[in-house]
Amino acid sequence: MISPGLDVIHSLLRRAIVGLPRRSFSTALLFSLLLPVSAFAEQVSGTDSLREPAQILDSRMPAPVIGIARAGKALVSVGPRGLIQRSEDGGKSWRQVPSPVSSDLVQVRFSDALNGWVVGHDSVLLHTADGGASWKVQLDGRSVLALLQDQYGRRANAGDQVADDMLREINLAMSTSATPDVLAAPFLDVLFDDNGNGFVVGAFGMILHSRDAGTTWEPWVDRTSNERRMHLYGLAEREGVFYVSGEQGLLMRLDSQTQRFVTLETPYTGTYFGVRSFDGLLLVYGLRGNLFVSRDNALHWQKIETGLKSSIVDVVEQGGELLVVSQGGQMVSLNQHNLGITSLQPAEIGEIYAASYSGEAGMLVVTQFSGAKLVDITSAE
Repeated sequence: MISPGLDVIHSLLRRAIVGLPRRSFSTALLFSLLLPVSAFAEQVSGTDSLREPAQILDSRMPAPVIGIARAGKALVSVGPRGLIQRSEDGGKSWRQVPSPVSSDLVQVRFSDALNGWVVGHDSVLLHTADGGASWKVQLDGRSVLALLQDQYGRRANAGDQVADDMLREINLAMSTSATPDVLAAPFLDVLFDDNGNGFVVGAFGMILHSRDAGTTWEPWVDRTSNERRMHLYGLAEREGVFYVSGEQGLLMRLDSQTQRFVTLETPYTGTYFGVRSFDGLLLVYGLRGNLFVSRDNALHWQKIETGLKSSIVDVVEQGGELLVVSQGGQMVSLNQHNLGITSLQPAEIGEIYAASYSGEAGMLVVTQFSGAKLVDITSAE
């Protein structure tokens, strides 16, 4: 499993917008443009993070890493200023690969050994078709803004009042932006099913839909039960059914009949950083070690007493067990069948952003400010 160090990102977003109302999409967009993200590097340094490739770093120095994922037998990690790295030895060593942008990257996903996607600030979405060796831009803050204006504009011209309202709000927000041609809000997750059907989600309720593995996109902001434009942090999919998790207890599921994301009731009002869907088991997790599971398609929920004190940043599937990893380095193993919890030895190495199976039994790879590290998984008993 992959996680974008969302507790860190959530804190940044919350500091930027604390106390501000969420009256409309334009309000959300307006304040998203105040976020200290990399699009504003252009005004400070004269560079454009969407057109400037990532700099090659000194391999002898550790580099901050946020997201990580498996690509077949390889591992791919991403981080600030466009950093993308690849490991072919289970995370023991890493090689930086070229990145077409220098925006901060926060999440990486692979649908198979070759096809993967990376998301980050400035509405960046990158794609690889060779297992992470090379990357191309599928979306960025300029193309996303043009997409929103074009598609909502055409619908508005055809008499769609909802689209007209969306278009007015978007244009109002961008008219007051310091970067009026770039939608600077970050994408936070991306996910495709086996048929190339997928979504990308991000801050302030942003969500786009693709039916062709990211070649073309359609805005779905108005197709969600998220009128308050809560930040959308995580995606999950199983057998064509998609889920989205977000802040303030938001959990939504795609209704195949109406083609809308509808709200699911949950017993928690805090942020859900992630959602996972398994055979007969739906799982959501977030702040302060909170973990909830449902075995009946979200009709009823059971809280799992994890004993974790800090926010859960990732859940890694390994055999019949789910390894639950917290920001503070505490870890537990959750049995998918009986929901029993086994405490694991904590990784006393500092703050963790995300984790992935290394490919070697009993070993995880975790991401940190000081880079990716291997962690031995052993029982605490």
